[in-house]
Amino acid sequence: MRGMGMVLAWWLVALPAMACDRPTSFKASIGGFFGPSFAVELTSEGDLRYASNPRTFVSDDAGTTRETVKVAPAAWQRLCNELDAIGAWRWKPNYVDASVHDGTSWSFEIEVDGQSLKSGGYNAWPGGSVSSPGASSADTSFQAWLHAVSALVGGRDFH
Repeated sequence: MRGMGMVLAWWLVALPAMACDRPTSFKASIGGFFGPSFAVELTSEGDLRYASNPRTFVSDDAGTTRETVKVAPAAWQRLCNELDAIGAWRWKPNYVDASVHDGTSWSFEIEVDGQSLKSGGYNAWPGGSVSSPGASSADTSFQAWLHAVSALVGGRDFH
């Protein structure tokens, strides 16, 4: 029976990933009052609007820069594959570390191919928080998500 499980596991790994179209909605942001902040949002034209501010929250002030980023279908597919691999679809709606009064907030919203996710946090994230950064050292999904969003916008900063 053990050999059958190995064959079955190999067969499942060999299956191609499901197709992933451009999302119908996409928003991702991270930052705080002190330090850099980043935001990415899907436009009605299907491009991404990337915004960054090196000193504080992304806003309409002069310190925020904005760029339009074109995204190839293959990049959306890579993002969906990464979201599947890190288990992002199972993230909780909110992560909060109430012991910290100033710090970093983040949010992520996506709707694609009938799946949707809305998650965010304040000084906490899947697998950790400001006061317990390595609470679950095995859970690296948040760092992988940061990297995936950065890759989606062509390697621009998102951290």
